[in-house]
Amino acid sequence: MKIAFLVRDLCHMGGVVSATQNLAGALAERHDVEIVALRKVRDESYFPLDPRVRVRALTDMRPHSPVSDVDDPLSDKFPLIYPLNAGAKTPVVSRLAELRLLEYLATTDADVVVSSSPRNTIMLAQAPGDYLKVTQEHSMPAIYATDIKQRLFPAYRHLDALTALTPEEVAALARQVPAVRNRLAVMPNCVPASAIRSSGTNKVIVSAGHLTDNKNHALLVEAFAKVHAEAPEWTLRIYGHGAEKKKLRARIEELGLSNSILLMGQTSPVTPEFGKGSIFVLPSKREAFGNVLVEAMAAGLPVVATDADHGPRNILTDGEDGLIVPRGDVEAMAGAIRRLVQDDELRLKMGAAGIRNAERFHERASRERFEAIIEEAFARKELPRHATARVDREGSVHVAVGALPASVGQADLVLRKGGAGAAEHRFPFSAEGDAVVPWDAGLAHGTWELALAAREGEREVALTTDGYGCDTRDLLAVRLPREQGPSLALMLPHRHEDGGLRLRSALREVHAEVGPVAVDERTVAVRAELWGARPAAGAVVEAVHRRDKERVLTFPLRDEGDGWVAVDVDCAALVRAHTDEDEKEVIWDLSLRTAADAPRVPLAKLATDVLAPIDVFTFPRPVLSEPVASPPTVLTRAVRKSRRALGQTPAPLPPTRRRTELRPYFTAACQLSVKTVRL
Repeated sequence: MKIAFLVRDLCHMGGVVSATQNLAGALAERHDVEIVALRKVRDESYFPLDPRVRVRALTDMRPHSPVSDVDDPLSDKFPLIYPLNAGAKTPVVSRLAELRLLEYLATTDADVVVSSSPRNTIMLAQAPGDYLKVTQEHSMPAIYATDIKQRLFPAYRHLDALTALTPEEVAALARQVPAVRNRLAVMPNCVPASAIRSSGTNKVIVSAGHLTDNKNHALLVEAFAKVHAEAPEWTLRIYGHGAEKKKLRARIEELGLSNSILLMGQTSPVTPEFGKGSIFVLPSKREAFGNVLVEAMAAGLPVVATDADHGPRNILTDGEDGLIVPRGDVEAMAGAIRRLVQDDELRLKMGAAGIRNAERFHERASRERFEAIIEEAFARKELPRHATARVDREGSVHVAVGALPASVGQADLVLRKGGAGAAEHRFPFSAEGDAVVPWDAGLAHGTWELALAAREGEREVALTTDGYGCDTRDLLAVRLPREQGPSLALMLPHRHEDGGLRLRSALREVHAEVGPVAVDERTVAVRAELWGARPAAGAVVEAVHRRDKERVLTFPLRDEGDGWVAVDVDCAALVRAHTDEDEKEVIWDLSLRTAADAPRVPLAKLATDVLAPIDVFTFPRPVLSEPVASPPTVLTRAVRKSRRALGQTPAPLPPTRRRTELRPYFTAACQLSVKTVRL
């Protein structure tokens, strides 16, 4: 199998580069592996790379290179598709690199292409190739910039597999993008075994990482100061560089610990330095994984780490190979370090346990874990994904995916509303790939996602459709209200903007279907069909203030016979209720009560093949004008004050007119509402 890893470059020191190179080397034991870098800016990577792994640089930005692209006119142009780095004055990835990436993705003979960064993932998702498309999330997508998330989350739907570092992050991704929850897998970073082992006897504590606020070495400095007061023979070495170095140096000097806390600077590779220590400390506020934890364990160091989301608790076994303390707790960290400093036997025991426990992140375990993910993705790729939907004259929905492959076996149509763990409905597919959702299936009101699930292996894919995929011609012939069950039971299949097949279920025991609406400067006159109930004494229509539910205007409901009701909503009353304390716009949602103590029934447009009535059913927008007192200006205040000083009565302020526009419309929930807008 040929596997290609897609990276921005291998020319910076970071956990993603290290993890990618390590996994590529592990897979090279059995597969043809290459790393495709969008650019090359230095001669060598900071991390060792297995010689069996080929590296292909799409652009060479080294001036001294015989194949340098520095002089290409596109090398300093911003890309057109590749997501930009916010605030960059020069492109990190150029238009030249973008064009070569597009060419590579269109022509590669790889069986699997793996992206290790969100920007590359966005490009990979839209590539035309039929190879397996995989992304590895090495961070927390929830903290990505909004502009990246807006492109990345829809792109996930076009991938065959997605991995995250921890179970917690897999669960978070499933909540954020429910459509891909069945393509997610946990894939910790690959961290090689260490050739260096600590003796556990040197009185040295080690920490390593970028000197940034998130890594929180300031906490470690404070904790070590407390330990040093009782164990002055111990020293702390902090490896790394970054923006916090000056602050750390100043605090160390202020504490008088310049001889005991050493800022060692950046060292590459840093793992040989771990052999000189006896304890490793990670004080981070947030840690998606923490390669350095595994590297320290592999070197035989017991670890003290904060309970940062979500890495440490998925790597360490508290009390066995390390100690986990609450984030930001100086006393707890000092206590944990002190415990290991004072107990030689515990320190050596935890160090030995760390060596054993780190094996699950080494090359062999990582290779087998990743191969299993790929194997599952290939099997899932055989599941049909494209579907069509048709509504019959009874209102049942027929979904077709074509004949099921023999490898799939039996499968179900799965309807799920909401995220993982939400209620679901299943309907069997025939061997020909047809499934039926009966009109009386009782799907709760709202929008449902459709997926195909193989009964064997628990594989599942979201179903997609195209512009021709939903046949709703016969929906208009469905007889409503229903004679049995809820008065309104109607399902509308449709194509979501992300290409997914969805089903809107309209289910109401009592329903008021909006009919003709006439609007002028006096009234919003509404006629509606009332199903499942009849109006009684005290029946009204209520206009409820969207933000302040306690503010309600009532209008009498008229029974016009044959199931029809009507109301005249007084435009002037809505305008008067829009007070000076309100914002510029106020929304009034319209519902009816069939009796004084009856529950509200939204006035809505649901018995239709129109998915978004707001875009189709439009109404006039009358403007009401009313006299109000003019607000005093600085000049009028001065004039009135001077007249009073002279014993004269100030002239009354001239009146002005306030204009308010009324905008009747259907909301996203298809409820009739009126927005009053001050002009």
